[in-house]
Order: sequence, then C-alpha cells, then structure tokens
Amino acid sequence: MVGVSTSQGEFHAPVVVNAAGPWGAELAAMAHVGIPVEPRRGFVMVTEPVPPTVFHKVYAAEYVGDVGSGDAAMQSSPVVESTASGTILIGSTRERVGFDPRMSVEALRLMAGSALALFPSLAGVSVIRSYWGFRPYCSDHLPIIGPDPRAPGLWHACGHEGAGIGLAPGTGKLLSQLLTGAPPGIDPAPFRPERFEDAA
Repeated sequence: MVGVSTSQGEFHAPVVVNAAGPWGAELAAMAHVGIPVEPRRGFVMVTEPVPPTVFHKVYAAEYVGDVGSGDAAMQSSPVVESTASGTILIGSTRERVGFDPRMSVEALRLMAGSALALFPSLAGVSVIRSYWGFRPYCSDHLPIIGPDPRAPGLWHACGHEGAGIGLAPGTGKLLSQLLTGAPPGIDPAPFRPERFEDAA
C-alpha cells in the first residue's frame, strides 16, 4: 500500500512525491531508501532603499565555480541585485553545515566586502536585515527526479540546490510525463534516484 502517515491520519495514493527540498534525504529515509541530498546554507543581506544603483543582477565569475563545487567549507562569491522597493540584495554564500541556523558574521563580512568591490557606491548604505536558507544540495549537482525502484510508489523531485524555483516548471512537466506514460521531453536517465547506488 502506498501513502503517508501523518498526525492527521493516513492518506493513501498510488504515488507519493518527495519534494521536500533540503529535507529530501530525511523523507526518503522514512521509506528506507537513501538519496544524498544535504542542506547547503546560504546567507543574503538586504540594504535600506537607495536611489537606482544596480540595474541588473550582477554576479562574479567565481559564482559559477562555487555552485559547482563539492567543498563543504564556506564559499562566498558576489551576487548583487535590486528590488522593486529600492533595496539591494547582496549574496551569496554556500556551506554544508547541516541545518545549523546560526548567523555567521564571517559570511556577512565576505558578502559585504565583495559587493563593495563591485559597487563602491554602496559604501555607507545600511544593511537593514539578513536572512538565510538551506539549499537542497546533491553531490553530483543534478536533481533527483523520477520513480525510486527501491521503494515502489515513491517518486522524487528534489536536490535542485539553488535552482529549484527556476527548474520547477521543467521538473513538474517531466514528472507528469513520466507519471502518465507520455514520452518525456528530455532524457530522465541522468536524474534517476538509484544512480548513486550504480556508482558505489
């Protein structure tokens, strides 16, 4: 029987989709399967509203390298963008420290310094808040999408790291094609949940 047991009772369904983001591995473990999704903590700072200063999202070349890195230590590369309200978002950091919710002064220092290197005009602008989140990091930098043959009825859609919002429509479309037996628009093989066991 396929379904989930919750504090509100049992819910039965032909398929359960694990779209639990950075908690994807914990959910998979409830079905006695392993997937290597880990939380990768990142910070963002928000400035006070300022006159138009940053007109496009700007990031340094090392950002691409940081995204593709498997290093667990903190990495910081500048990402600066404006919002409609006039505030400036300053990022970004990446580090694998589990679900540690503590603020990191070092992360803020690194982000502020790299943002000022790109936009010296931000000197003197106040930071009004900062926040953090946990990206669902996968060791081979590809999401996990599709049925898990180790737990019939369990499907996965997680491990997208920082690209989950952008990749959500494509992930949803691929899942719907696989679930209904329609020809997939892209090859699903690179995203197979069991691929990590194949490499072991």
